[in-house]
Amino acid sequence: MGQSGVRVNAVRHSSAVFRSADVCVVGSGPGGAVTAHLLARSGLRVLLLEEGERIGAGATLETLEPGWEPALVRSGHRRPTLTGRPWSARGLGGGMGLFAGIGFRLRHVDFDARAHVADDALDPRWPIAYADLREHYDEVERLMGMARTRGADPLEPDGAAPPLPPHAYSPHGRLLAGAGRRLGLRPFPTPLLINSAPYRDRPACHRCGPCNEHACPSGAKADLVSTLLDPAVEDGSLVVATGGRALRVHAAACDRAGAIEWLDQRANVRRTTRARCVVLAANAVQSSALLLRSPSRWSPTGLGNRHDVVGRGLCFKVSGYASGTVAAPARAVHGCGGPFSTVSFSDHYLDDSCPKGLGGILYEASPAERAPRDGKMPLRVHYLAADQPMWRNRVRLSNKRNGLGARQLLMEYETHPLDAARLHYLAEQATKLLVSAGATDIRLEASGYERGSRHLHGGCRAGDDPRTSVVDAGGRIHDQENVYVVDGGFFPYPGGVNPTLTILANASRIARRIARDLATASI
Repeated sequence: MGQSGVRVNAVRHSSAVFRSADVCVVGSGPGGAVTAHLLARSGLRVLLLEEGERIGAGATLETLEPGWEPALVRSGHRRPTLTGRPWSARGLGGGMGLFAGIGFRLRHVDFDARAHVADDALDPRWPIAYADLREHYDEVERLMGMARTRGADPLEPDGAAPPLPPHAYSPHGRLLAGAGRRLGLRPFPTPLLINSAPYRDRPACHRCGPCNEHACPSGAKADLVSTLLDPAVEDGSLVVATGGRALRVHAAACDRAGAIEWLDQRANVRRTTRARCVVLAANAVQSSALLLRSPSRWSPTGLGNRHDVVGRGLCFKVSGYASGTVAAPARAVHGCGGPFSTVSFSDHYLDDSCPKGLGGILYEASPAERAPRDGKMPLRVHYLAADQPMWRNRVRLSNKRNGLGARQLLMEYETHPLDAARLHYLAEQATKLLVSAGATDIRLEASGYERGSRHLHGGCRAGDDPRTSVVDAGGRIHDQENVYVVDGGFFPYPGGVNPTLTILANASRIARRIARDLATASI
């Protein structure tokens, strides 16, 4: 854990550090870690609340997730079931502690997909353009270490050259790349926030084992804790409260928050921290829920919820897997660990053959057990696409209560028929890819995306109109002067690629605005 981990725990039970802060950030995932780091480095006193603990080396999603509180989920008029997955991850560093390292940028079409959504969808337009994020994408890639080939992805938007070369195709990736070329597709190395060479005091990946849903044992995968949080804690400008569960944001006036109430689960006491600014980064579902759990006499249905928009437009991304087996190539006997994905295809992203002309991404998704056996090797492809932002798909609070007496989360979500058709189309393309690779025993696997997943978007959607959005282009809640959202809840449209890099870049953009505003005492 190192000296920085000792420092975090050493200040945990000193009540004085919890009484007030310039900024209180809720959640330590991509959005929260970037925001806390940048604000602390700007000279502000920052308290970061993280409900979970450190994710240790060797941890896996399989072992950790049973300890995370599930949500109720309901589709249509069915009875809710307690099977929802409202977490990217619950732990210091958030989902990046266990993610596959995949780091796509959103495409230009993702910022204005009006031509590709259903008539009954919410407005998918982002209130910003790709140009507003470009420099922040570049900065995050330099800071965290991006391995990719510039220009290899036909739909990749402009940006600076990456700091690291791409990872070589795995044995599985080589087969898929060749299969794709035979179909006329244009394979390219999956962009990865995993070192392909030593970078910033972190080693290169040596393909030691499974990668997705596993904590990296070597430090090759980008890590928010060591890169952003520990250095700021060492400087004394950031206090990290692990085991800190945010309960409610307290209003000080009709347009201003004054404090945040939270449960210090280590000391088993409730605390209230006064703050000049509150930043929500708990993930799209949890941040929406926290606003709904924060009513006041000015906002009786929840902070920022005067128009009943908080929690609306919840998106998960429609997705699935196609799997099969192939004869194991001789070179696959060794080197079968390492990145979850090394090759991708964006040919079906903008595709006139797909319903409404907007499809999604296909990429290698090698299973944890990927080594050849009995002369056969597994081959697996992940296909995913953005789902429609719908008014009826939302986060709510149920009448049932959890062990703390708080109302349980309820995620109401139903796949739109257009999304189901697009998902079916992508499944067909993934199957064709496996057939071209010579795979047999091909089957489709459901991802269970409709219960929540690692890709959580919307709920605090950004826009210019307070009647259909929660935050403005700068991430600030429309009717609040000092409450911001920097996680995937900001996304008015989820885009058809993994969201981590965009959350990092957008948080960087918003954090700089907050620092400027606080420096001039405008909030």
